[in-house]
Amino acid sequence: MADYSASSIKRPRRTKVQVEALRAAICQIAEAARPCSVRHVYYLGIGTLWNKDGGHSRRNYSVVVRELGHLRETGRLPWEWITDGTRIVRQEAQYDSLDDALVRTTESYRRNLWASQSRRVEVWCESDSVGGVLLPVTSAWGVGLYSCRGQSSKTFVYEAVQQYARQGKPVTVIFCGDWDPTGRCVPRSVVERMQRYGNGELDLEFRQIAITAADVRSGRLATHDVNTRDVNFARFREECLREGIDPHTAVEVEALSPDHLRQRLEAAIEGLVDDVRQWNIQFRTEDAERELLRSLQGVMKKIVRRTTGESAAEAAEDK
Repeated sequence: MADYSASSIKRPRRTKVQVEALRAAICQIAEAARPCSVRHVYYLGIGTLWNKDGGHSRRNYSVVVRELGHLRETGRLPWEWITDGTRIVRQEAQYDSLDDALVRTTESYRRNLWASQSRRVEVWCESDSVGGVLLPVTSAWGVGLYSCRGQSSKTFVYEAVQQYARQGKPVTVIFCGDWDPTGRCVPRSVVERMQRYGNGELDLEFRQIAITAADVRSGRLATHDVNTRDVNFARFREECLREGIDPHTAVEVEALSPDHLRQRLEAAIEGLVDDVRQWNIQFRTEDAERELLRSLQGVMKKIVRRTTGESAAEAAEDK
């Protein structure tokens, strides 16, 4: 259980040998889980980097933050192993030239394979840190990834419902969130608001794949104390008692191995492809269209080269 209270106990400083062993262990965890967030490294270190009884504390979390920073800045750990979903840049796409635009378009071109399927599929997660872990899977499957950042705003939910209505398809939202009063409140409140904003006509399946009651009951994940003063605690307590879970136990989604979480998400998305034949047809079409874009690059280069050459010659004549 978490212990965030101040302690009067003076802890001995780690020796150089111990610090080096700690850094090596952090590198090993990060490599096995990559890409992952700082919080994932912290949770996966409970019981290994520090003992389980006193592992869940602000002090140990700050150690992970500090050491991961040192390891990346000194080149011992690749920057791309640790994700940061909070850095969102809002800017229109810009290109150095037409050729650059065509090259980048070819690299990023994706056909909407889900247009051939009966349902719209999205992935929602409770935090940006989890989003960075899920992104390789959602990107590979061409599925939208949305971070609720705790409780979803009314605007966030309303705009989602309007988009669903325009598409006119049933919707499956795959959700990854914490098992705590707020994390369990998100699915309830989101579904209620979606149905209300959609006038009760929205065909919605909201599926939470992590953290589940089975995950908590397994006893294999790091836990922490529940904030009983949370306004959602009463309903959380009722749900826990129905599931045979101690209502004072909470589990954050970062306590689940990133690889396990990605595997679970991939299986959930793949299971929602109901017309495999059309999916494969669209997939092959995407490859053919990307190859066409590559061939256009050569044509574009010749046109640009000829146009640029003529412009230079005209400029020389004017002089």
